[in-house]
Amino acid sequence: MRKNIFYFLIMMVLLVVACSEDTMDEIGTNPNSPTDVPTKLLISQSTVATAFDVLGTDLAWYSSVFCEHTTGVHGQLETADKRTGINSTIGNNSWNSLYSTVLNDLRIVIEAGSEGSEAGNWTTVGIAKVLSALNYSVATDLWGEVPMKEALAGSENRTPMFDSQEVVYDSLFVLLDEAIADLRKESIGTPGASDFYYGGDADAWIKAAYALKARLYNRKSNIDATGSADDALAAINNAFESADDNMVFDSFTTDATGEHPWYQESNDRSHHAISETLFDLMDGLNDPRIDLWFGTVGGEYVPAPNGSAATDQSGDIYSRASGDYLKATSPLPIITFDELKFIEAEANLRLNQATEAYSAYLEAVKEALIRAGVEEDERTAYLELSTVSPGSDNLTLNHIMEQKYISLWLFQSIEAYNDYRRTRIPTMQNSISAPPERIPYANDEVSSNPNVPDRNSASKVWWAK
Repeated sequence: MRKNIFYFLIMMVLLVVACSEDTMDEIGTNPNSPTDVPTKLLISQSTVATAFDVLGTDLAWYSSVFCEHTTGVHGQLETADKRTGINSTIGNNSWNSLYSTVLNDLRIVIEAGSEGSEAGNWTTVGIAKVLSALNYSVATDLWGEVPMKEALAGSENRTPMFDSQEVVYDSLFVLLDEAIADLRKESIGTPGASDFYYGGDADAWIKAAYALKARLYNRKSNIDATGSADDALAAINNAFESADDNMVFDSFTTDATGEHPWYQESNDRSHHAISETLFDLMDGLNDPRIDLWFGTVGGEYVPAPNGSAATDQSGDIYSRASGDYLKATSPLPIITFDELKFIEAEANLRLNQATEAYSAYLEAVKEALIRAGVEEDERTAYLELSTVSPGSDNLTLNHIMEQKYISLWLFQSIEAYNDYRRTRIPTMQNSISAPPERIPYANDEVSSNPNVPDRNSASKVWWAK
């Protein structure tokens, strides 16, 4: 018996010696858990996750309540509306999706396409950098200081430092400039249909990069009024030329797992009702989008008062989004031509260029109405109202921001929340308190990373000061 064991051990040693290191690595690899994933698959996943996990769920839902696009009338959104449930759990899932999945996958794409297994795939690299900048911008705008320079190191650094928002913004502009340069290079391929926004069209992504730059430059209006305006206008000149260039996720399906997240929320939770703040603003302007966007209760529009609404998960008390507008396959706009026109109007107004500001403003309102599906005769009538079209000499920031605020309903609530914190327009009506100035840091990060800054929901982010 001992001799048999001895021979067995000898044979095992010989087998190990005979096998090369590469062979042993291959034997130890799980074929169902590949370590080198094609960039097309990662870009596909990243475009979907950006629309669904980052821009379409928790962060958007809470932002909607905070900027009073909607009123929370049940569950966690009701407690947020009544300012009793704003804690480190509300953004936890989104924080984890951002860092563990979306940004990490994009990092892998950038490395693989630059110097790794798909070196020279510059179109895909450029797309990944634009998407990275977009996701990092969402993170820093909602949380303030966030990890960027030391982020995504995995087990090598599980407690990254948090960069100041100013540093993050500087890095975003560098990242977008790199993306534009990469998108202009000769590439060995494109992600094609795996890119759910532009089908791998490098020129379209260059315009999107400039559009994002315009948004971020304009965000600095309180930091550098003139410089931010000049920079935003310069970026707009290279960005979208029409609504055909809009960055939109339009690939939701009627399958349960592929439905629009706002549609899923409405069916599964129904925590949002039409906000009284939004409705009163639109009603006072005789806005034709009311009939397109809002449902009725007993044949009437019944908005929910912010901060004091009754619990109403069934939708028997307050109006919800219309079923004709909020569908399983409704598109999710991310950056649009009308948003850029509003930015153009605001930037020109800061530069005291009244004629240019007014022209951009009128085009922004018209384009927003077209995107909402308003008929031409109704658009014309709306634009003839003095409350909507005051003339170039009477145009104010309030006109621009109120119309932009309306245009961002329902699916761009994060941007509306950012605009409110930056301009304080429109006036919020919550009967309990003003909105929080930022989303609390995620519970998972707070419990595991001692570098999380000591900030509370009343601490303004850098560009809001």
